[in-house]
Amino acid sequence: MFDKYYKEIENIEGWFSREDAKLFCETICNLKGKGAMVEIGSWCGKSLIFSHLISTDRKNNCKKYSIDPFLTSKDAPNGKYPKFLENLKKFKLDDKIFHIKEKSNDTGLHFKDDIEFLFLDGFHVYEYVKKDFELFSKRVISGGYILFHDIATWHGPTQLVYELSEKSDIIKFLNFAGRTLLTQKVEKLSKQDKEKNIQIANLIKEKICLNNTKLKF
Repeated sequence: MFDKYYKEIENIEGWFSREDAKLFCETICNLKGKGAMVEIGSWCGKSLIFSHLISTDRKNNCKKYSIDPFLTSKDAPNGKYPKFLENLKKFKLDDKIFHIKEKSNDTGLHFKDDIEFLFLDGFHVYEYVKKDFELFSKRVISGGYILFHDIATWHGPTQLVYELSEKSDIIKFLNFAGRTLLTQKVEKLSKQDKEKNIQIANLIKEKICLNNTKLKF
């Protein structure tokens, strides 16, 4: 199943590796259909389309949302919206995915659906990432998953997950692969959970060193 669907989206523009996709596939296969799937930051739709293909194969008919204003950090159009729509149409998903074309920090103020799968890949400035997390994680059900992208490559999301590893009592780190950190929202972390959070945070630091990424914390 994985190879079939990854091959279909492999050539779509975007930073979504096989390692990222495998983590997505494993997570989506564990969903119970108790909440929506929400992606913040869709670019040309690569991860969004892959997620839909896997969830449909698993007969998960939950609502699927894409939230992206298709703007640069200076609020100018980034030019990707036509390609995004073209890709959705190519996969016959233009009427199956609810796309909200506005800034996620604005959407989060009035978003009401329960969420079981949340992918955070919007603006990567720390303040924006933190606000997305604060607004949307409130809607994630207990046992639901939150995936952070561009960890160990962008400062904003990496700084946030470091903080969560040290301070959060409800975000459990499960795995780190490619650029994606997989976490789960729980009622309360155990001592073992907190230790694993620190272990995975240290793995992220090791990857930064190995890749000689210029991130400082």
